[in-house]
Amino acid sequence: MSNLFVVDGIRVVGAGKSSTVLVSTNPERGSIDLKGDKVELRNLKHEYKTTVPRGNGAHEKNSITVRSATNFVIDNVHVNKSSTAGIMITYGSANGTVSNNLVENTGADGIHMTNSTNAMTVENNVVRGVGDDCIAVVSYKDGADLPVRNITVRGNDVGYYSKARGITVVGGMDVLIENNKIQDTQMAGVYISVEGSYNTQDVNRVKVNNNTINHTGMQKPQNHPNILVFASQGVIDNVEFNNNMITNGVHRGIGVWGNATIKNITFRQNTLINTNGPATTFTNGIIKLIDNIGF
Repeated sequence: MSNLFVVDGIRVVGAGKSSTVLVSTNPERGSIDLKGDKVELRNLKHEYKTTVPRGNGAHEKNSITVRSATNFVIDNVHVNKSSTAGIMITYGSANGTVSNNLVENTGADGIHMTNSTNAMTVENNVVRGVGDDCIAVVSYKDGADLPVRNITVRGNDVGYYSKARGITVVGGMDVLIENNKIQDTQMAGVYISVEGSYNTQDVNRVKVNNNTINHTGMQKPQNHPNILVFASQGVIDNVEFNNNMITNGVHRGIGVWGNATIKNITFRQNTLINTNGPATTFTNGIIKLIDNIGF
């Protein structure tokens, strides 16, 4: 493919990730764009022949871009190499499922949800060696979009020396992060934040349940913990961490940091096994600790 491949309201189904391979030859305009209602992409591989620097992060350089689609499915797709994101879900896309995919070697996030995206299930994906966060929920204030909301991130296996965080909520509400395996990321394994530098929206009602978070926060001088809650503007409230196994943080275990407003943060029945640096650094927030081990 030498240009964008637009899939609008139809099903594109390959014969399998090793049998059906779509190759983009233009690194500036090679995205598979999904639009319309009930659009599906299944059972194939998409890769770029070459890539260019991430630069302005243009969507045309993504591997897959979901643009205002509804009731869509991306299943059993292998994303290999892109200049920007692997799977970008944006412009108010709603009621989508992203499942059983392998995403690797991207220039930006592996799977990224933004711009009023609503009602997503992201499950059973493997995301490895990506250029930024593995799976990200991000809500910007610019343009007064609604927050990204009603998101389930379940059963994914992510990290493998990806260059930033594992699973993130940087502005968003009603997000469930459960039963994921997160390991070997340069920065925090799980990151819940409102960032002034990117002018993101508030965070409210996030649950992080039954995840395994191991050996993250490798990058210096950031020295992130395995789990980091951070606010440099706005408000973070109603965030719960329940029944997680948190092990082998490179620099520290769990942090709640930042000078903006952090309200109710609950840690319940988590196990923390930490041998490097402090187990917890709670410098802000209303922290509730219930039946944890190793705190």
